[in-house]
Amino acid sequence: MVTTILFGLYCAGVAIALTLIEYFTGIDKSGAGSWFGFLGTPFFILFIWMAMKERKQDDYGGTITYGQCIGTGTLVGLFAGIVMAIFMYVYFTAINPGFVDFTLQKQETAMQTKQMSAEQVQVAMSMAKTWFVPIGVVGALLGDVIFALIISLIAGAFMKTKEGESEIKAV
Repeated sequence: MVTTILFGLYCAGVAIALTLIEYFTGIDKSGAGSWFGFLGTPFFILFIWMAMKERKQDDYGGTITYGQCIGTGTLVGLFAGIVMAIFMYVYFTAINPGFVDFTLQKQETAMQTKQMSAEQVQVAMSMAKTWFVPIGVVGALLGDVIFALIISLIAGAFMKTKEGESEIKAV
C-alpha cells in the first residue's frame, strides 16, 4: 500500500508542477495549454510501471498476477487523483480563479459562433459557472483512476508472471 501511495504522490507531483508551470508562464491562456498537460502522461505511465515492478519484487516475492498489476496501477491512480482533486479545488478557487472565467468566456464565444440564442447562451453559462469547479475536481479524481486502470490493463499484460515463475532465480 505504501508503494502505491508513494507513486501516486509522484504522479500528482508531476501534474501539479506542470499545472503551475502553465499558470506562471501563461501557457494556460494560450493555444499550447491544450496539449501541455499531456506532457505528464509518460511520467504517469512510468510511475505505474515502477509501482508494479516494486510491488512485484518487494510485496509478492518476484511474482505478480494480472489482477495484482491492475490493482496496483489503479491504486496509484486513486491516490494521484485524490491529491489532484484537492489541488484542483485550490487551483480553481485560490491560485487561479480567473481561469474559470477565462474558460467560460471561451465557451460563450464558441456558443455565439454556433448561433445559439442569447437566452440559450445565458442558461448554459449560468449552469457552467455553477458546475465548473465541482466537475473539474471530480474529473481530476475519476480521470486519474480511469487512466490508471487503462494503463494497468496494458502494462499488467507485460508485467505479470505465471504462477510459480519468478524473475529472481537462485544460483
